[in-house]
Amino acid sequence: MGTGGVFMAGEKLLTDAKCKSAKPKNKVYYLADGAGLRLRVRPNGSKNWIYRYQFNGKEKSIGLGAYPTVSLLIARVTTVENRSLVKNSINPQLDRKLKKAKNAVKEGQTFSTVAREWLAHNSADWSKTHLERNAGLIKRYLLPDLGRLPIHEITESFLFSVLKPHYDRGRKESVRRARSIAAQIFSYARHTHRCANNPARDMADNTYFKKPSVRHFIAIAQSDVPDLIEKLNKTGVEQILQPQTVCGLLLALYTGLRDYSLRASKWSEIDFEKKIWMVPAVRMKSSRENSVPLPKQAITALKNIEPLTFRGSDSYIFTSEATKTGHMAENTLRLALHRLGYKVTLHGFRSLITDVLNENRFNSDAIERQLDHVEKSQVRRAYLRSDFMEERIRMMQWFADWCDGNILESKNIIPLRVTS
Repeated sequence: MGTGGVFMAGEKLLTDAKCKSAKPKNKVYYLADGAGLRLRVRPNGSKNWIYRYQFNGKEKSIGLGAYPTVSLLIARVTTVENRSLVKNSINPQLDRKLKKAKNAVKEGQTFSTVAREWLAHNSADWSKTHLERNAGLIKRYLLPDLGRLPIHEITESFLFSVLKPHYDRGRKESVRRARSIAAQIFSYARHTHRCANNPARDMADNTYFKKPSVRHFIAIAQSDVPDLIEKLNKTGVEQILQPQTVCGLLLALYTGLRDYSLRASKWSEIDFEKKIWMVPAVRMKSSRENSVPLPKQAITALKNIEPLTFRGSDSYIFTSEATKTGHMAENTLRLALHRLGYKVTLHGFRSLITDVLNENRFNSDAIERQLDHVEKSQVRRAYLRSDFMEERIRMMQWFADWCDGNILESKNIIPLRVTS
């Protein structure tokens, strides 16, 4: 097979016999064959073909395979092909990576393909919120740099170079979560025989990615609740919030529901006669259906916006044409609290409920059930099957009345400790 005249007869070219007889030495050494092709001999006896070339004024090299698996003749032919690429301003290293990426796409071996499979494989076991959060982290932090790469070629050092800039820009917790998700994706790839290593898991103890300090949910002070209620009850030009936002804040306060459980609610979940809100398991953190008692104040808030958003039982209570989901956006209620002058979180309402009800000696088990907390003790959880509905109905009506200032004279009320 010809080699295009690159390897000239006058040069001292290698022979197959010389390649075979090359013995290892104390240090790595090379046997040149001309045109940039060399045979590298390591102290352990391994022999590999290396092609050296100049590209954009810099010396580079690319491996062509191990000898004798790759023969002298094949190494020369491959060298001619690579020299042709350089002549046409194509970097052989980049060309090889692109070809591998194309092959990986065809064979379902890219990080992107495996990540999508992993999401689909687990979607039935996750809540919609958890699925969206994981997919979002993958899309934002992993796919831009890793998506098209063959998953078995991604190294720990490369993964570090991908995550480090995001971490340095202050997205520390998101980066830590993205690394954890990447570890699960690599683990899935190993179990489906598409890679042998898990660089993301190896990075788990990397001290560069320090765990950020814990920021507790900031709760509204008990003394500020009457003022908040007064602001939410304003009407007309005095009310700076949209009716749906006002209703959302009141329901969060009067029920203790988490943000997503509330925002994606539908009218079919509300039973006005029984004054119960049936939240499906898919929107509960505990993955169990939750029957939430509605005090009269919550019923009034819902009735106020029913004419605005009710379009059938399957329509959203907090509908929105500005979001892809069709319901209220994630940060709407938190930002509304900020607009009203309270630098607190919506989740802090749950802390408020816990403190006020415990201070007034309500049943702690009923409080925990209202807030959808899961009992940590498996033994206790097995026996604690009651939903404490009757007690929760009385308890949450008492709390709503307390919020409205109707029972502030209670001697048990003390200022709430605000954590930051």
